[in-house]
Amino acid sequence: MPEDLNLIYRPNGDVVNETNQDPAIPRVKGYVRYWIGADLGQANDFSTVCVIKDQQLPIYDGCQVTLGQRDRTIVYADKFRGVSYVDVVDHLIKLRNAPPFGGKSDLVIDGTSLGRVVSDMLFEQSVPHTAIQMTGGSDYTTKGRYCNASKTLMVENLAVLFASGELKFAHDLPLRDEIEEDLASFTTQTTAAGNQIITQSRNASGHGDLGIGLIVAAFASQYLAASAIQVRSLIGMY
Repeated sequence: MPEDLNLIYRPNGDVVNETNQDPAIPRVKGYVRYWIGADLGQANDFSTVCVIKDQQLPIYDGCQVTLGQRDRTIVYADKFRGVSYVDVVDHLIKLRNAPPFGGKSDLVIDGTSLGRVVSDMLFEQSVPHTAIQMTGGSDYTTKGRYCNASKTLMVENLAVLFASGELKFAHDLPLRDEIEEDLASFTTQTTAAGNQIITQSRNASGHGDLGIGLIVAAFASQYLAASAIQVRSLIGMY
């Protein structure tokens, strides 16, 4: 059994090991996909995009071919303002289809307030996406292209992923300092009833927009990943 597997990267994000028709080598399917998280701002505010690369590849562990450790890395970040919603939608579509994201990316936007307008425009152009509407409470529900998710749950999810080492920054990521500054603007408070809530203060660079883009992408990678894998697998059957 070779220790270095010959991996085949398919256009839809599936990754399998080459078996060379050897019945002793099982074929194991992993994946590489991207979670594109976007926060949409007013005309004078920034709109932002953060992308998480999410992969789990077949490996040879010395005994058998199996799936390796899941690895999530923030590989792209961008911010822009002063453009129309039409231009924002066009930018998100082009980004979603551009290499290396094309064919293996899931688009997730902050669907709160202005995000509903962008979601409607994406829907009219038949662009698959999920619009996450931040709510109170501590849980989430999905219906169609909408997901209502607790802001507290989403922020805590990101904190856990960083603390456990399950999510990291690419070493050369532009805007990393601004993302970290945005995330530092979120604080946890306990109400008189004993409930924890997340509050956000305005930081030096704005409203924490890059942080929101990352928060929605990380939430989707953790809680919406199963459905995305299932849809992609079903598409691959035809």
